[in-house]
Amino acid sequence: MITWPAIKSLYLSLQRAISIRALGFPSLLIYAIAVNPTNGDVGIPCLWRLLFGMECPGCGLSRANALFFRGHVLDAVRMNWLIIPLVSVFLCCFIEAIFKLYQRRRRSWLN
Repeated sequence: MITWPAIKSLYLSLQRAISIRALGFPSLLIYAIAVNPTNGDVGIPCLWRLLFGMECPGCGLSRANALFFRGHVLDAVRMNWLIIPLVSVFLCCFIEAIFKLYQRRRRSWLN
């Protein structure tokens, strides 16, 4: 089997890199700071609504995200209830990535 050092080093660096799943929760937080929840300025326009003129299940999710991270959880759930599973999944992935990073660093100190 042929092993190329460049491919092997790329593989190792990808193993050590921060997971994209781990970046989901911080990106939700940063996006929530950027969006104005009262009118949805700076939010991503819904392509489904632009094309067909009716709301999709994700409509209002940007504003719900902004409301959720500003502490208005009930208003966020009223805006779009999908914010609860979305934040839960991203938070679990973020905690898992942090835990794996901690374990990896702890193992390197022990060896």
